[in-house]
Amino acid sequence: MAAKNAGNLEGCNVSMIVQQWQSAYDRGQLKNALYQYWAQQVPKIFFTSAEVAISTQRTPDAVQAEEKLSRDVLFEPLEWFLCGGNPSAVFQQLQALNNPPQLCGKVFKVGEPTYSCRDCCADPTCVFCIECFNKSTHKSHRYRMSTSGGGGYCDCGDVEAWKQDPWCDIHKQGLGQQSQNPVEKLPKDVAARAWEVLKIALGYAVDMLLWEQMDGLPQELEPSVHQNTYVTMLFNDEIHTYEQVISALTKAISCQQKEAVEFATVVDREGRSSVRYGNRKSCDQARSVIQVISALTKAISCQQKEAVEFATVVDREGRSSVRYGNRKSCDQARSVIQRSTSLRSKPLKVEVMHTSVCAHQAFAQKVLNWLGQVVNHSDGLRHILCSTALQQPPTGDPCVVERLMLADTALWKTARVQCHQIMMGSLLMDQESKKQFSVLYTRNYAQVQKDFMADDHDHGVSIISLSVQIFTVPTLARYLIMDHDLLAIVIRTFLEQCASCRHGRYLLDREKLQKNFRRLQFPLLDLKYVLSMVPDEWNDQLKKKFLNGFKIMVELLTSMQGMDTVTRQVGQHIEMEPEWESAFNLQIKLAPAVAMMAGWCATDKMVLIDAFRTAVKALLEIRGTPDTVKMCKRRVCDHEAIVVDYTVSREPVSIHLPICRLLAGLYLQLGRHGLTFNSPELYGPLQPPSAMDLLEKPLRTLVMIAQVHAEMWKRNGYSLFHQVYYYHNVRCRAEMQDKDIIMLQVACAQMDPNQFLIALLNKFELMNWIEGDFDDFIRLFFYGRRRDVTEKGSSATDVSAESTRDLLRFTNSLVEEFLNLLIIIMGERYVPGVGQVCSEDMVKREVIHQLCISPMAHSDLSKALPENNNYETGLEGVVHTVASFKKPGVTGMGRYELKAEFYKDYNPFFYHYTRADQSKSEEAQLKRKKQEGESTACPPPEMPALSKEFSSLVNVLECDVFVHTIRTVFRRVNSSRSRSWTEAMVHRALHLVGMALNEEKRLYQTSPYIRFNFVKKATEGGSSSLYAALHDLLGKPRIQNHADLLTWVIDRFDEVKALKEQKPGASDAQKAKKVSSKSKTDAERKKKAEAARKRREKILAQMSDMQKSFIRDNLELFEATGTDLSSSPSMEVEGSPLVVSSQHPVAVGPDRSPATHVTLTTSTCILCQEDQEVSAGNKCVVLAAYVQRSTALSKSRGKGLEDPDKYDPLLVSPDLYHGVHTSTCGHVMHADCWQRFYEAIVAKEQRRTMRFRHILSYEVDRGEFLCPLCETLSNTVIPILPPSTTIQPDTVSADISLSFSDWLDGLQKTVEASQQAVMKEEEDKMESSDDLPVLSPCPLPSITKNMAEMAAQGFQQLFEYMTETGAQAQYSDSVKEMMKLFSRATYTNMLHDPPLPTKFGLGLDPNDDDDRVPMTAWGTCAYTIRTLEWLLRDEGKPLFGSLSSRQADCITALVRVVTVSGNLSDPQTISKSALRLLSALLPQEPMKNIPCILDLDMFFTLVFLHVTIPSLYCNENTAAGGTIRGVALNDKHLLHLVTAAHLVQILLAANFSSADAPMDTEETAEGSAWVKLFMAVRKEAGVQTAVVPSGWQLQTYIRESVLPFLRCTALFFHCHTGVQSPAELQESGVSEFEPLVSTWSSPRLDHHFKWCRYPGVKESLASGPASLVKYPVEVNKLVPLPQDYSDVINRGSVFTCPRSDGDDSRAPTMCLVCGQMLCSQSYCCQTDLDGEPVGACTAHIYTCGAGVGIFLRVRECQILLLTGKTKGCFYPSPYLDDYGEHDQGLRRGNPLYLCQERYKKLQKMWLAHSIPEEVVHFMEANASFATIEWQHL
Repeated sequence: MAAKNAGNLEGCNVSMIVQQWQSAYDRGQLKNALYQYWAQQVPKIFFTSAEVAISTQRTPDAVQAEEKLSRDVLFEPLEWFLCGGNPSAVFQQLQALNNPPQLCGKVFKVGEPTYSCRDCCADPTCVFCIECFNKSTHKSHRYRMSTSGGGGYCDCGDVEAWKQDPWCDIHKQGLGQQSQNPVEKLPKDVAARAWEVLKIALGYAVDMLLWEQMDGLPQELEPSVHQNTYVTMLFNDEIHTYEQVISALTKAISCQQKEAVEFATVVDREGRSSVRYGNRKSCDQARSVIQVISALTKAISCQQKEAVEFATVVDREGRSSVRYGNRKSCDQARSVIQRSTSLRSKPLKVEVMHTSVCAHQAFAQKVLNWLGQVVNHSDGLRHILCSTALQQPPTGDPCVVERLMLADTALWKTARVQCHQIMMGSLLMDQESKKQFSVLYTRNYAQVQKDFMADDHDHGVSIISLSVQIFTVPTLARYLIMDHDLLAIVIRTFLEQCASCRHGRYLLDREKLQKNFRRLQFPLLDLKYVLSMVPDEWNDQLKKKFLNGFKIMVELLTSMQGMDTVTRQVGQHIEMEPEWESAFNLQIKLAPAVAMMAGWCATDKMVLIDAFRTAVKALLEIRGTPDTVKMCKRRVCDHEAIVVDYTVSREPVSIHLPICRLLAGLYLQLGRHGLTFNSPELYGPLQPPSAMDLLEKPLRTLVMIAQVHAEMWKRNGYSLFHQVYYYHNVRCRAEMQDKDIIMLQVACAQMDPNQFLIALLNKFELMNWIEGDFDDFIRLFFYGRRRDVTEKGSSATDVSAESTRDLLRFTNSLVEEFLNLLIIIMGERYVPGVGQVCSEDMVKREVIHQLCISPMAHSDLSKALPENNNYETGLEGVVHTVASFKKPGVTGMGRYELKAEFYKDYNPFFYHYTRADQSKSEEAQLKRKKQEGESTACPPPEMPALSKEFSSLVNVLECDVFVHTIRTVFRRVNSSRSRSWTEAMVHRALHLVGMALNEEKRLYQTSPYIRFNFVKKATEGGSSSLYAALHDLLGKPRIQNHADLLTWVIDRFDEVKALKEQKPGASDAQKAKKVSSKSKTDAERKKKAEAARKRREKILAQMSDMQKSFIRDNLELFEATGTDLSSSPSMEVEGSPLVVSSQHPVAVGPDRSPATHVTLTTSTCILCQEDQEVSAGNKCVVLAAYVQRSTALSKSRGKGLEDPDKYDPLLVSPDLYHGVHTSTCGHVMHADCWQRFYEAIVAKEQRRTMRFRHILSYEVDRGEFLCPLCETLSNTVIPILPPSTTIQPDTVSADISLSFSDWLDGLQKTVEASQQAVMKEEEDKMESSDDLPVLSPCPLPSITKNMAEMAAQGFQQLFEYMTETGAQAQYSDSVKEMMKLFSRATYTNMLHDPPLPTKFGLGLDPNDDDDRVPMTAWGTCAYTIRTLEWLLRDEGKPLFGSLSSRQADCITALVRVVTVSGNLSDPQTISKSALRLLSALLPQEPMKNIPCILDLDMFFTLVFLHVTIPSLYCNENTAAGGTIRGVALNDKHLLHLVTAAHLVQILLAANFSSADAPMDTEETAEGSAWVKLFMAVRKEAGVQTAVVPSGWQLQTYIRESVLPFLRCTALFFHCHTGVQSPAELQESGVSEFEPLVSTWSSPRLDHHFKWCRYPGVKESLASGPASLVKYPVEVNKLVPLPQDYSDVINRGSVFTCPRSDGDDSRAPTMCLVCGQMLCSQSYCCQTDLDGEPVGACTAHIYTCGAGVGIFLRVRECQILLLTGKTKGCFYPSPYLDDYGEHDQGLRRGNPLYLCQERYKKLQKMWLAHSIPEEVVHFMEANASFATIEWQHL
């Protein structure tokens, strides 16, 4: 319609229009002139009719016509006026005036690859485009690869984005250019016009996009002729689903499902779509109906039809009753409707708009695009546009940019995106404009965030997505902090959105956090951007504003302090699980910002002091006044401490302590500036906090967690366990657990060690335990209570006993946790500031302890380490120091293994271990030490020295309370009556003693002036000392597991004691004694291990001798039971046909070698476990099999069956574009057992109601089932038959005298006579048929009478045996029924999609009268053998010797079924089939629908003729099952004939070029003969031979071309005859040609027949080489993939959806079979398949892969396997990183490269037809796959 209106457009003369505008410009009235022109022309181009207004009715031609008109009529005159001449020439001139760009600024499209240098980026948001990255030095650095979500731009050239090398080679050219105002370079007239044109165009676009009156235009844009046409415009939201929109549209506007899907797709992609075009009334009605339907269907659960009726009445009458009933039900309906039409469940947004408004808005969007294109031509034009956009109007109204900023949520999706792109392409590319834009953004930040909170669109299409472009620029961020208080604005905005201020303190709104946190989190992300770069220099203004923001941050943290307090439940379980996720989500998002703020504070002393003072003030305010804190005295071991009286097991405790943890982080930075906890300038007017103030809150949390581990809080539900889990989790522990430990260390360093331990014991509620009479107390409590209750006769005896046991168990567990915490406080020094270590030492220790659990992949190690602000863990810098990398194989991942010298650093009580990790690591170390013959002790490792501020921590290890505590543990272990100890307690106590000894040794050796007297205190008291208690433990059976550790502790005790006594001689003697003792112990251990090894070897040798002796003594028994021993679930035959012989056996012809099958085998049914002998007359046994359509061998990809009903499976094309493949798992069942099993599956499926059904991994209605043993997918069974040679041996072939030429002459006469009979019949009918010709053979005597006497006698003798009957009786009914079943399965799978159900499925049979049913079974045999040959050739394996048992069983069973099926089928049908094959192979006269030899696959032809030719002369009186005894000679001549035909195929299809000519080689007689034959054949066919190959070249070509045919034939006949295979065919790298030829007693293949004269051959040759199959036939492979995955991503990024007007595809997916890129998982590319909507991939597999497909999902970097419509799975990608791991979703971002071994594995899976099996195994193992709608992919 747009083209039709071209003639009505006024003023199309460009020069005249430009003159008019120039005149108006001179008068200062350009805006009026442009508006008048646009007012008249725009409505004539856009939204002129329903065909162009309705998105689903827009054709590509209409779109192109509209684009051309808008370009020619609207934009071309504007460009001519702007440039003052030819726009192309002027723009080119302007572009030449630009300086070479220093900034790239390329705006990324969705899915485009981006690269971030991990070594050089300022923050992770700094990225390169692929062009800049490939031209930069960063390509050799460590980099991260990802795909863009759209909206960002390339940072190449931004010096603040990169630490070094910010420019690529392209943008380095812009360096050194003089800075000059780019506007000054423009021609003055162009610049003057540009100021006006760009201002008017930008103002027009913004005004129209923000226009709110939908029924009219601004006055200056009103057209002279008004039209009364409207559209109903449906807008996008993120509340309603696709299905809801589709269902509402189908009813509201009466459109088809497909059209509604297209509407929904357009709405989702563009943000709005017009769904109705007409007058105002019809559009209003459509709007009302859509809104009411979308609300009512959700509100009152009515049907769509009812909702439509309600909507119609409401629209017509203004109201409608929707519920009738009592008051309660009606009130309920009202509340539901109101609730479902609220903000969260509002109806679809629909507006009725005048078409002129829509037209101008469409033009306004194009204006924005045009502006972006224009400013790209010139820096000067860009500067003018920026100035215009930021210019403040004289009226004081907001500038254009600010208007767009504030009205962002009022725009639809595409309008928003275009506005953002014009901002990025202009404002953000100019530094000064970017600064002004950032000021405007900061000024309106709170309002913009508030609008975003109320909006329902995603973050990616919101104006706030531009924060990253502003706040990540360090200089700009600091400027905004200093001059515009950015930090305070961002934090305050977050607080105002999620908290309320009461009494000067913020209180978080849990409901808002829970419901809206997905949107609330973005200010926190912006805060992280702002703080990403620590300032190098500070000024007073920056300090002031930063501290202001810090104070507000403290207010936020104060509101979080004490969140989610919990009180221990006693007596009953908690009734309702409390909500806890919100607090942890807030913690996770806020933690990086808090850590960054601490990092900022650390760079300046005054800032640090003020920040520390602010945090201390907040802590003291939280604590309250000293009067409100209840204190108490506790005494242990003559030491008294005043502690806080707060019982954790009874009082509320919170896990959230952000203020305490902030203070801990700041404390670690004090040492950098020479400050300590007691520095006077640190507190100012504040009262310094006491050590107890620092200790109390974190200690409460740690004690609560200890009690949770002791199972004291089990009644508090899972919410508390989840909180404890995340407290220790790697995502939270750095700012939670680690900071709590640091705070305890800080408090410990400031306190007396005895008082510190008393405070811990008191908080752990262990004051009773530390007393010496605790065991007496337990006994008295237990027995006293029990006696009292017994005397009273109460039934509470067990309760008392239980409570006592709980008390003891809880106490013991708490002691373990107490000692564990003490180990952590004393030993965790690998934190810079606590110990004298660096960050690398900390990471190294983490890696060591993770690898002590087990060898790990790089990704697993990375997950176990915390990330810094740049998402780096520091792993790469240390991992190669401590570990060795083991590369992966074809499966699995590469793994790191810890180097042996670092096992000494293992600490079993590493504080980042979970309980499971600790157990696994101890088991791994124990196993390793035993294998290496080492002591099983894991002593405490050497610890680094403490920093000066924490040096007093070690005093805890020598204080009196510590020694008393450890002595108490050991004393109770030595007491036989004590129950208050555990092995875990002993282990921890020994570890602590070892830590104290190590510390004393270290201090003595490095700082002898420091007094540390643990040894002295431990030896005081004589027999009651700690040292004596250790010796008393020696030999105790109760601590046998820790005997080695005890020995190590005592040895270390003696060593340190001797060292402290300052006796060099004695010390040396002691050391020598220890070394001698240790050496002796090691020698004894090694001696024992060697003796044990020799003893095992001796026992194994004795057992081997006994076995051999038993076999010799019972040899006859083994021979007699050989058959039984060989039976297995798979079909086995003595002397398998695939066994290699040492001689060259012959498999075809009268001279064939004897078969190796001497006896029949037995098979065991996997269902009933009964043995069954395999014979024709017995009960049938079957193999579970899977039959599937296939195009894996196709040489004509995409070609399919045009009409299955007319498809002839007998005459198979050589391109094998279609076939049926059969596979089996090899498991055997009785036929009747299988039938009962399958019937049970069907019955079970039919009994299950539809409501409770889930998607099975197999489809019962398609005859599918899983093998009962291995669960391999199956859909039929193959009967197992004995070799035909055992039933009807060939005894006459050797006596028949019939040469090949006589045999061939008889067949030619048969074909000729039959063809003449058909032609005569057609002449008599005076008509010809297009159907397949029905050829009937002449009687055998009529053929032999025309032959020579000897030949006739041999021919008669050969074929007369075919008429004997009786063979059919040898096969049981069960065997025949299973053969029919298998034939039906191949028929239905080949010709029907989806396949028809089998007889045993739903009781429906295919057409058994169809003559093609047995033919498809023959075809699947040939196709499966061809596939197997391709598979072996592709893997470079020999023909025999490499077959798996599954493959051998499959082809053996198939060949035997096929060879027998010809005997058991209708003889006349078989006879006619043989004659049709011979008519194609031996053509006498041209006939319709009979192909030439170039159109036949010769192996299929050979198999079909082998089956059918014995029945060639059967007539209507011949019964089925004739005996075949002379088939060997037939096979020999048949093989000669088909091989000769194949050679002619090869010679005719040859296409040599001069480039193929080899170097001079010596000619042979055989080569010369081939050249002569080659020339004769091509001359006979009339083919011009441009290049004559040499004899050697032609001989090599023929051998390579015929070899695949010979290999397939060898497999077939060896499975048929059971003759052994030649030894050479089992070895790789050996020439196979000679052994294969000798196998068939056919040393020469030089028979030549004149097929070339047949007209069909000449027609095929005339169509060119492209139409012929090329020889040698190459194995099909998956498409080649680029080595670097970046190239794959780049290809996916430029792929556009074919149905979305050039828009980017959201999920580009590549078919690995044909290489086509598809738009997957999207409604836009759904198509109908059998009346059901399916996705692009599902539709593609039916045209490319016969229902099976393998795809690469580009943006997810994963393989998608599909089979059918409802089954699929995801599979690891063949692209791996340097660590041997795939990266699904590109989450890690490491560079990925193609692993050829993995890709070959995929190739093998596809070629072996194993995809369905792989999919089923995945679906069975992963129930989540069942929830994926695979048909929509």
